[in-house]
Amino acid sequence: MPQRDRDDRPSRRRAPDPRLLIGLALVVASIAAVVGIVAVNDDGVEVYAAPRLLTAGERVVADDLELRRVSLGADVDAYLTADAMPEEGVVVARTIGEGELVPFAAVGDERGPSTTTIVVALTTPLGETVRPGDVVDVWASPQEEAGRFGAPVVISSGAQLVRELAEEGLVAGAEAARVELLVPRRDVARILDALANGDALAAVPAAIALGR
Repeated sequence: MPQRDRDDRPSRRRAPDPRLLIGLALVVASIAAVVGIVAVNDDGVEVYAAPRLLTAGERVVADDLELRRVSLGADVDAYLTADAMPEEGVVVARTIGEGELVPFAAVGDERGPSTTTIVVALTTPLGETVRPGDVVDVWASPQEEAGRFGAPVVISSGAQLVRELAEEGLVAGAEAARVELLVPRRDVARILDALANGDALAAVPAAIALGR
């Protein structure tokens, strides 16, 4: 009987190389470990941010803000998260800049009765770095005889600059700046008294006033 040619013999299926299987298993395990580590360390939360400048006294709801997923660590409780947003919205207590994350301290459930806005004529111009939303202290130098002024004192601490007003009218030349401030109601009488007496007023950034 003629011998079969070797090419006619059925080919045997070669078993996978164990080393290849071990290598693939190690790769899969490495990928799974990396994914697990990333998932465990992803402590990002959704926090609201202001898509535009928000001013004091303005009521905003969730649709007026934008959500951003950020990692804040221990500071997360200081900001307004998606879970903490009331259905009726919040009222802005101080100016929030465009793109700024919304701090809890800058919003409330209703407009606080402890603060109000007041327009103040300053005899000293604002610093170039002062912007709406910055916290300032209002200083007054009492007017004395012969156009002299006494030592300055703080008449409102922790006020907030809402905006700087354009100069208007004939009195504009006598003022360095006119500003709208959000101040504690308890300070309104002292500010109005200083304005009525012609005292020299200045708004100084609180950080500078505190020497920080």
